[in-house]
Amino acid sequence: MRGRLLLTFSYIIWMIHQISQYLRGRDSMSGTVGCLLIHGFAGDINDILPLAKKLREAGYQVECPTLEGHGTTRRHMAKSTRHDWLRSAEEGYKRLSMRADTIVVIGFSMGGLLAFHLTTKYPVALLFTINTPYKYWDVKEAMHYLREDFPTHSKRYIHGIGRIPFTSMLQFRRLLAETKPLLAQITTPYILLQARRDDTVHAVSAQILATSVDESASPQITWYEHSNHMLLHGPDKEAAIAHVMTTIKKRFPT
Repeated sequence: MRGRLLLTFSYIIWMIHQISQYLRGRDSMSGTVGCLLIHGFAGDINDILPLAKKLREAGYQVECPTLEGHGTTRRHMAKSTRHDWLRSAEEGYKRLSMRADTIVVIGFSMGGLLAFHLTTKYPVALLFTINTPYKYWDVKEAMHYLREDFPTHSKRYIHGIGRIPFTSMLQFRRLLAETKPLLAQITTPYILLQARRDDTVHAVSAQILATSVDESASPQITWYEHSNHMLLHGPDKEAAIAHVMTTIKKRFPT
């Protein structure tokens, strides 16, 4: 009997210690801002790496999940679905929420679609999307840059065509269709970055997205005149990164 009481008492002491440690950890991250960066379709964290590095250097907690099936093989990607991609983003959010109590979500291209889903399910203090689609493929822009670029980068185009499974394209299209009805639920402050010369996403997408979210999100679009889809690697890279950094700092001063 005495042994059982001693064991029970020891367990209670251990539980009190665990709760104390947890609360101490929560107190220590009070006011901590974390940034979740979500890469695009058929891409990887390199899509958003320049921005991630700057955010880390500025002292923010940063999480850049690799979406299921991405950054591996064509066969692996073909087996992944939009539900897997969303789960990867959610897992990244949950990891970040253990280190920060204010979460900023930044989605590049398709990552923006996943960001919308997260924003309707979890607390998000500020939302950014970068070249995120509502209308895909600006055919006129794509053909213009293809004519300019193909002679010197033909191998890259041929490799890219063979890298994306048809089933993955279908999953992307379904994700896009499933995201559109959610937009009216977005009330989180919303900042859009869009390249005028985007050769993948139709640039009008930014205007449609801005008018599709709830008015309380106060959407703001910033246009970049000299870059194509890979905005964070193009001529406007520094301006785009500075805009994100400045906006976060103004919203959440340290």
